[in-house]
Amino acid sequence: MAKLFEISNEFAALFDNYEELMETTEEEDKADIEQAWFDTLTGIEGEFETKAESVAQYIKQLSSEAEAIKAEEKSLAARRKAKENSVARMKDYLKNCMDAVNLKKIETAKAKISIRNNAATLKIDDEQAFIQMLESSGRTELLKYAAPELKKTDIKNLMKTGEEFTGASLVASESLIIK
Repeated sequence: MAKLFEISNEFAALFDNYEELMETTEEEDKADIEQAWFDTLTGIEGEFETKAESVAQYIKQLSSEAEAIKAEEKSLAARRKAKENSVARMKDYLKNCMDAVNLKKIETAKAKISIRNNAATLKIDDEQAFIQMLESSGRTELLKYAAPELKKTDIKNLMKTGEEFTGASLVASESLIIK
């Protein structure tokens, strides 16, 4: 059975050859040749429609599969998020319990648990007010781009060296590590 694009090419060729066929055919044979041409056209058209319908059905099937995958992705994403939330809650619970008994490290045969001190992070109470304060004090080197945006790493490094900024603080945190 011919492929859809081959049928399309045959269809186009049949139309392209019609005028030439009519010009080269004797007048008394034109009716028979024209009828044969229409019969061929009808046959190709029917074969084309059958193939087109098959392609359309395949497209519908692929669309249905894509929708099913999309739905499954949403379901899996929701399940993943629920598991991640459970992990976060359980880690908080374990860390709080270890803090309550003043333990920083536990080693067992199946797990190594420790509480790590994280690097300090910069916390800005009111970012817009902080930007205005930097602009008014001439500390624009701590801003990024044309629209004011904070260079938090630079501010954090200056604060580590002892410089103070109103409305900014370094906040230390801890995290639980399980290996």
